[in-house]
Amino acid sequence: MKLFVLLFVLSASLFATEMPSSLSSTQANYDGNTLVLTGHVVLDHGLGKMRAEEAHLQRQEPGKEFPFSFIQLKKEVLLSMQLNSQISCGSADLDFTTLKGVFLPEEGSFVVYKDLIQKKRGGESTPFQLQSQRLELNFSKSLKEDKKTEYEVDTILAKEGVVIDYLESFQCLAHEALYRKEATAEMKNSRKEFQGIITAYPKDALSPCQLTHEQDEIFADMIDLDLLHSKISLLHPRGNLMTTIATSSSPMRFKSEYLYWDQNKHCLTLKGNITLEDPSLGYLETQEELLIHHTLIKGKSTFKNLITQGLSTLTYTDPLQHTHKLVTHGPIHLDREKLKATIESPKAEGIVREEKQISYQEDTFLVFADTASIDYSLVEGHLEPSLITLQGNVRLSSCDPQKSPRYSCTDRLSYSVTTRTFILSANPGKKVLFWDESQGMHLSAPEVHITHDPVSHEQHIKGIGAVQFGFTPEEQHTLHRLFPQLKKSL
Repeated sequence: MKLFVLLFVLSASLFATEMPSSLSSTQANYDGNTLVLTGHVVLDHGLGKMRAEEAHLQRQEPGKEFPFSFIQLKKEVLLSMQLNSQISCGSADLDFTTLKGVFLPEEGSFVVYKDLIQKKRGGESTPFQLQSQRLELNFSKSLKEDKKTEYEVDTILAKEGVVIDYLESFQCLAHEALYRKEATAEMKNSRKEFQGIITAYPKDALSPCQLTHEQDEIFADMIDLDLLHSKISLLHPRGNLMTTIATSSSPMRFKSEYLYWDQNKHCLTLKGNITLEDPSLGYLETQEELLIHHTLIKGKSTFKNLITQGLSTLTYTDPLQHTHKLVTHGPIHLDREKLKATIESPKAEGIVREEKQISYQEDTFLVFADTASIDYSLVEGHLEPSLITLQGNVRLSSCDPQKSPRYSCTDRLSYSVTTRTFILSANPGKKVLFWDESQGMHLSAPEVHITHDPVSHEQHIKGIGAVQFGFTPEEQHTLHRLFPQLKKSL
């Protein structure tokens, strides 16, 4: 039979309003300074309900409001607090003078903190769990209208072997983690900006934090988990994302200065010196920002689109080992559903300056243009570019050192990656200008086709429409302006 010690503590004339409302154990012993409880100990306290197999309650200085300033719990400790949060461990030291607590695990085990995050009033709660080898608690106290003192957790610091399980599919590994617990409405203050956020820290530069999500694996120098808004922020992230652009099983590898993961919007935002390597897309470098949107299909996260901001370079090697390189100062927008990428150049007063044009280069030629688009095809689970279209003040030049130079200017250029065929076309009333040194060709036509012979690897040039084999003074001036190196040849 349990021995209830409530009558004992009341008759000791030591207690004021902060005494536990109920306290029980199998055995109790009091020496005038320390109350020792053993066997199925239960304490109802302003901090929460405490359970353990052994408890030591130490008396503080006479005249203080609370007779026991220090509570030590041992063996099978469980502390249940407000809003369904709880801590289970091997031992706990709770100091109500400094308002601090230290929790340690049983041998071979760990301290476990569990909580439910209420995102919206009346909405669903999200469970998460934090475990470590040591847990340090900071709490505050307040006096209620009935003169009963209540305590509320302010921060939780987890140390050594920290594991955070979040949203069922996220897990974070770290050396330390600081949790700024959300305050209740009565306790909210200037700390609101940081409430509900867990910040995870690494042990050193060689042991970064690790975030896993399904098959995704990311390493970082620091990780913030915003539990209230389902957002994750990472400092210096690098790792693999398995939600690739195509159906290939190879991961998308990336690195950046920052990463912001918004679970509600299914969006990853990478910022600063970004590199991304995907088996379908190729190798992408972006200075400013890269957004990756996902969508849920049958409960599985699937790539939706990709958007870049700032100077970006996309390099791709096709199955025939030809290297394609695109550089842009404006955004790239890759739409997985449409199998299409669109690229824009930034404008100043409605005009694209030459130095801000898109450049596209293959092994033997270089093109500059105001805008571009890439059409892709799905080939055996891989995304492969099939047609590249460039528009607006297009400049084409050869860059094969083994062959004589060629130059052309036009309004539009379409290039078939598979057949290596060019179609150069001009706006109504204008002409495509094409110059070939080896053939002494001065070609002016509404459209020019350049086809590739796969056997001889020779190119054939054909003018379409009203063709002229010579340039007018105005056309010659245009070529000189766009290609100054031609002044000695024309």
